[in-house]
Amino acid sequence: MDHLDLSFDHLFETRKQIKWWPWVGSEFSRSAVKTMILGESVYRWSKGEAFDERYALTSGLRVTHNNHALDFDKKSRYVRNIERAIYQRRNPSDAQKQTLWSSVCYHNLVLEAMDSAKHRPEAHHYEKGWAAALDLFDVLSVEQCLVFGVESVGALRLTADRNGWDCNVTRHPTEVGRFCARSGSVHTATGRPVKLLFVRHPSSFFSWRKWSPVVQEGLRWDYASNAPVRKD
Repeated sequence: MDHLDLSFDHLFETRKQIKWWPWVGSEFSRSAVKTMILGESVYRWSKGEAFDERYALTSGLRVTHNNHALDFDKKSRYVRNIERAIYQRRNPSDAQKQTLWSSVCYHNLVLEAMDSAKHRPEAHHYEKGWAAALDLFDVLSVEQCLVFGVESVGALRLTADRNGWDCNVTRHPTEVGRFCARSGSVHTATGRPVKLLFVRHPSSFFSWRKWSPVVQEGLRWDYASNAPVRKD
């Protein structure tokens, strides 16, 4: 896989709770602001051996993300919509897409596969996921994190409280339709502050035009254009 930094793999290897290693873009370490984009779950998309074989390996999530994000013509809503929100345009160029996924880390919060898209993670899935994600924040020196979905906020607060880590996440002042983002910060075990922005999951009922101002104002995207929204 191109555009992937393998230099952290020896650190991931010692963390057995991380079943699938994160995608770390090749330019992540040189990014002005180290950013993690945190998805939610892996859903079983095949009843055959292909799914099991892929996700038996630590590279499983990376392969899937590469197939969806770095195949620029693939119409995967969760990657294409978040690209649109970040770049404030309907059709970001292939160069912009490559820049984004080369510059960030992508990880999934839930550490085990859901049986189907109809199955939702439970509280314990989110709690285990946040414990691992907060550890990864330290490993990767993450400074800000864009989180897909708001369902895990309670589990984050609980995980932080159990460990005595500061966590302040509140409702965002901007509502998009009937959905309200969350924003705030959390401190890791080493005291590292990480800025957080929770948005609606971009795979479903996600208006990139309406979410773009929230994403742009909530976090820093130094490589993204701050020009007005374009219709192209």
